[in-house]
Amino acid sequence: MPYSVTTLLSVIVFSLVHLFASKLQRLDKVTHGRFLSAGGGVAIAYVFIDLLPKLAKSDLIVRQALAQVFPFAYFERHVYIMALLGFLLFFAVGQSHYLLKKKAQFCLTISSYAFFNFLIGYAIVDKNNPEVQPLLLFTIAIGLHYFTNDFSLSEDHGKMYSKQGKWLLIASLFLGWLAGSLFTLSGMAIALVSAFIGGGVIMNVTRHELPKENPHSLGSFLLFSILYSILLLAVGS
Repeated sequence: MPYSVTTLLSVIVFSLVHLFASKLQRLDKVTHGRFLSAGGGVAIAYVFIDLLPKLAKSDLIVRQALAQVFPFAYFERHVYIMALLGFLLFFAVGQSHYLLKKKAQFCLTISSYAFFNFLIGYAIVDKNNPEVQPLLLFTIAIGLHYFTNDFSLSEDHGKMYSKQGKWLLIASLFLGWLAGSLFTLSGMAIALVSAFIGGGVIMNVTRHELPKENPHSLGSFLLFSILYSILLLAVGS
């Protein structure tokens, strides 16, 4: 199967998650919480066991490419700065309900997640991008991550998310995939994009799992973090 078709299937899987994640709310509270925590555990294992080690290898390439542009010591760890920016963006989004009215908060939240989805769609197209390989494991991790995100977005924004938000997120995935198919970025740029994605995943998983009022399961989170970590180490990704 051509790699472009495989990546399109990944985008379709992500889109189906956005479409049907809200159906999980029909499950009982305990089962729903366990599923959400399992998804969060898989996503965080992907970031720490797979993505960050690969970014450490990519950082040297990025530093060499940008040495003439940013020669200062402050900018020697470019991919980690991008990861921090991804983390801070979604931290700010999470805190925006204290600062903005409901509609403004919805616009900021969906815009941020749409940008995130665009980057996901773009990043997976490059078969030489080590940060998304193997693609099957990446699809599983990000797909489950979307489940936890959609639960939060649906709770926070209700009908606005179901009628408008999720469709914008789906469109962003396909736009990113199309842009990646038409325009090729350098390995340096792809590494920076992947770092930003990683920072966003870390913040979102942390934000969804930490609040005590969430119906989540510590056991499921830890179990699936460990199991997915073992799987990643076993395949040597």
